[in-house]
Amino acid sequence: MSNFSLGTGGANLIKKHEGFSLKFYGDPYGYPTVGWGHLITKTKTYTKNTTGNPNDSLLSQVQADALSNSLNLGYTSPISQSKADSFFTSDTAKAVKAVNDLKLPTGCQFTQSQFDALVSLAFNAGPGVLTTDDVEAMLAHALIYPFIGPLTPAQSDTCSKLVSKAFSYDKNLKTRRNEEATLFCKDMKYTHKYPVYTL
Repeated sequence: MSNFSLGTGGANLIKKHEGFSLKFYGDPYGYPTVGWGHLITKTKTYTKNTTGNPNDSLLSQVQADALSNSLNLGYTSPISQSKADSFFTSDTAKAVKAVNDLKLPTGCQFTQSQFDALVSLAFNAGPGVLTTDDVEAMLAHALIYPFIGPLTPAQSDTCSKLVSKAFSYDKNLKTRRNEEATLFCKDMKYTHKYPVYTL
């Protein structure tokens, strides 16, 4: 277990890919969302966001007000910037806790960039992604973490492959997954040289 907080690099990556709107909008599945990907409910669906731009799937004011009333939200669209910031903090806290709760090999610890990359993955895909075989295989490999000493070319290649496989989750989000994998490898003795889904 570790005790990290989400760093600027991770927060910026998440915000960049989630898009942002103070108004309620449909996510890629049509679920009503607000701020940086804050899910309002999975019990209703609206127009799916297929462009990545929340403005292309905004709920009308009538829809937003009806949704707010039906769920007794205590807020409606548009929300305030401070409410959006509060949602982001609480939503990322779940992913932060999930990554902090991971059991690493004895004596191993994440770098801030590794931690942030995994939080971004868990925030987007749900904490269950951290228990997939490929993520667990990467986390179990001691050379993935910072240590003193060089890596042989074969060891470096193994680490790069483990990272690529671990971040190969959701073929629709290759750009995001590659950016997360690149962040994970930042300042390490191996690189993200195998784009996701190429192995």
